Amino acid sequence: MSQTNPQTRSISGPLPHGVIASFLAVQLALPINLLAQMAATPSPNNQTGDSMQTSASKSPHSNLPLSQDEKILHILNRFTYGPRPGDLERVRAMGIQAWFTRQMSPNKIDDSALEARLAAYPAMQLPLDQMMARYPTNAMIRADMNGRGSGIPRGEAEKAIYADQMSREKNAKKNKNQPPTPNNINDQPLLSPEETSRLTDLPPDQRFSALCKMRPPQLQQLRRSLSPQQREHLTDGFTPQQLEEFAAFNRPEGVIVAEDTQTKLLRDIYSERQLQEVMVDFWLNHFNVYMRKSQQAPYYIASYERDKIRPFALSSFENLLLASATSAAMLNYLDNASSIGPNSDFAHRSRPDQKKRPDGLNENYARELMELHTVGVNGGYTQHDVTEVAKVFTGWTVGKRPFGGEDIQPQFDPSKHEPGPKYVLGTVIKEDGQREGLDVLHILANSPKTAHFISTKLAVRFVNDNPSPAMIDRMTKAFIATRGDIRQVIFAMVNSPEFFSRDNYRAKMKTPQDFVVSAVRASGANVSSPGALVDVLADLGMPLYGMQTPNGFSMKAEAWNNTAALIERMNFSVALASNRVAGVTTDWPTILGHSDTPLSPEAKTTALEETLLHVSVSDRTRQTIYAQIAADPAQREASLRQVAMKDRRRDPLAVVPRSIHEGDLASIDSESALAAGLLFGSPEFQRR
Repeated sequence: MSQTNPQTRSISGPLPHGVIASFLAVQLALPINLLAQMAATPSPNNQTGDSMQTSASKSPHSNLPLSQDEKILHILNRFTYGPRPGDLERVRAMGIQAWFTRQMSPNKIDDSALEARLAAYPAMQLPLDQMMARYPTNAMIRADMNGRGSGIPRGEAEKAIYADQMSREKNAKKNKNQPPTPNNINDQPLLSPEETSRLTDLPPDQRFSALCKMRPPQLQQLRRSLSPQQREHLTDGFTPQQLEEFAAFNRPEGVIVAEDTQTKLLRDIYSERQLQEVMVDFWLNHFNVYMRKSQQAPYYIASYERDKIRPFALSSFENLLLASATSAAMLNYLDNASSIGPNSDFAHRSRPDQKKRPDGLNENYARELMELHTVGVNGGYTQHDVTEVAKVFTGWTVGKRPFGGEDIQPQFDPSKHEPGPKYVLGTVIKEDGQREGLDVLHILANSPKTAHFISTKLAVRFVNDNPSPAMIDRMTKAFIATRGDIRQVIFAMVNSPEFFSRDNYRAKMKTPQDFVVSAVRASGANVSSPGALVDVLADLGMPLYGMQTPNGFSMKAEAWNNTAALIERMNFSVALASNRVAGVTTDWPTILGHSDTPLSPEAKTTALEETLLHVSVSDRTRQTIYAQIAADPAQREASLRQVAMKDRRRDPLAVVPRSIHEGDLASIDSESALAAGLLFGSPEFQRR
């Protein structure tokens, strides 16, 4: 199993210079390497100092208990995506136990503010078949062009989407070696400047209807010819569905990819049900599927997260295992949908219309089911067990709904199932069709080795890269005693004496996802569009749903600890703090309390340090920040401008180019922005 190594990535964007280079030089000049900084145990007064040590070595203060506020911060850093302004005070008033009990029942927590944001992504609420019909894949378009599809939907926008994609397919066939050159399609000339102006002045519904009647060359020419003001006005008044459909004129599949990732980020940032969100993320990584596996994968992933992972994230492990095994996303990703029993009826059936024999037994899912999903690589299974489990799951596939269309329905096809008994981990699995798979899932879900494997992964994610064997043993016993009740395993972890030990306090390095989301939450930023943030995560080496191999992303520091990653994080930190991330707006005067008395650079840094980090940075870091923000205003602004704008160029939902006002530094407090950016980029913020 190989995993993408962020250390091999090239740095996207220019090397830092000026203030960022100075700050990085200070951090990299510390007498120990970055990994030790990230895993360091802070001293009792939260001063990290210049001689930090790793959590693997025993701190002279490791026996000092955490204060109540430190315990609260520990909980917020491990079971949320980081505290927002005011969260520490809210949990202090509520109490840790009450907060935890509340988070364990997410459906009782009002999340209407998040739901209002998610309303901008109506496709994510659609059943899988409707989503695919409205926003077709290229394969669906070609099927309809050849008369083998399920037909074009009747709506005006849907007809336009299909017509545009069919036009592109025809153009691609005619112009394989050269770009298309015709000036019109279907006798529709390109728009004149006067017609363009009249179009943008139409009421929203009429404007949308006119856009639906255009063909690709007209739309391309329209986008190129619009002035910045006209671009901002083009989609004024459109409903969320109209915005979505307009984006789909260009590439329907890209809309689904963008909505999968953007809604995931919005949930991480804004959900009040934070424990549920971090557990959904844990299981999505554990039962990893890859966005680029196939054209259908992005559509499957939307349903996978919503219908298979989220409802069971705090349920029983067996429920989760079964939900994953019966998902179109997993059946597609690990190729079980194409696995056919060598002695099945399907394999022996005469098929004169087929030029090649059907695919045979595929062992991918069987192997990963045991190695990564349940008992672990040291779980005692053999290659023979892998082959037998693969036979058990033959016939578990993805098929068409009764009235045709795309393959979207997880189903059991008995004609593809391998007959006869199977022998798995010393147990005879009697021939019983689909029931065989359910029996194997039950055996694996309730294995003590699975209990230990899952408990270890949870402890690595939430406690320490090298968790205590004693704590893992308690969690394993809770798993076995409760038949895999995830809530009880988490309680066993939190109630272990090791959990609140000082050696585990701030001992985890943030993954890129943890880092980006926690910085946005700590800043109190308003995210009107998360497309640029999605791109930032890809630049940092952790694209959402972007891990190609089934082992998922590593939760350990060593996978993310390198100079290139530090530079990328620093660039993002300063861009976020100075409103140079498209669609994300910070408001430092509000964070600082709108004081009538101007604050000195030192006072601003101290206030931001307390608000954003809740711990003290080293004296060396603080003095470096003081020196930079006390510089001449023009120099500060130049320092901020050196960081490239994090744009939305790769966001298919950005149907209108970025606002002409985005990235404007004239309206921000450059002292606060620079101080906040450097604090986010400091080693202290990289730990949780």
